[in-house]
Amino acid sequence: MDAVPIPDSPTALDALLKSQPGLWRGRDRYHDDKAMPTGFASLDKALPARGWCMAGVTEMLSHHQGIGEVSLLLPALSQITSDGQWAAFINPPYIPYAPALGNAGIHLERLLIINSGNDTDTLWSAEQLLRSGLFASVVVWVTRSNAQKQRRLQIAAESGKTWATIYRPWQAQDEHSPVSARMRLSIVNKQLRLELFKVRGGSPQSVIIEPSEFDASQGVEWPIPAA
Repeated sequence: MDAVPIPDSPTALDALLKSQPGLWRGRDRYHDDKAMPTGFASLDKALPARGWCMAGVTEMLSHHQGIGEVSLLLPALSQITSDGQWAAFINPPYIPYAPALGNAGIHLERLLIINSGNDTDTLWSAEQLLRSGLFASVVVWVTRSNAQKQRRLQIAAESGKTWATIYRPWQAQDEHSPVSARMRLSIVNKQLRLELFKVRGGSPQSVIIEPSEFDASQGVEWPIPAA
């Protein structure tokens, strides 16, 4: 490998770093990543790319399903499918309710649903879709994974320039996972709290989403889950 000359000025150093994809300074790399706005101003502000990273995996962990974890994705999924791009749900725990998705602005003809049935097939399917580069968003539900499998998904998402979301049980927070971002979801005082405890290029912090913030994206009043 040829030696890279060391520049003698800050301007030249900036130019060198931008010309070498394998080099970056702290969080600058993630600020330059392409992102999809989440539709929630407080969440965009907390994420280094100012939105969902379009070349990485975001893990969401919760005790229960149906507390707003899918509602968080609806504004971005609506934009993606409206732009004629493809999205996919792999192994959703319940049959997606088409009228609700349509009401949220999602173009159903651009949404692929794969009922894989088990974690092994789910993770394999996710990796193939992410690597293909044909999908702007891939949403995955798994019960068990591990660091090696999560790393494969992260690399596949980077390769395909795809925004990947993976839902895992709350207990998985104690496991190592080499993905772009990890967050815990819970209901506190009838609000959805997101605890970003791992964010590449950012800092751990909490974000509160008010129930009213979901109404516009879903087209109806959000039913607040019990704590």
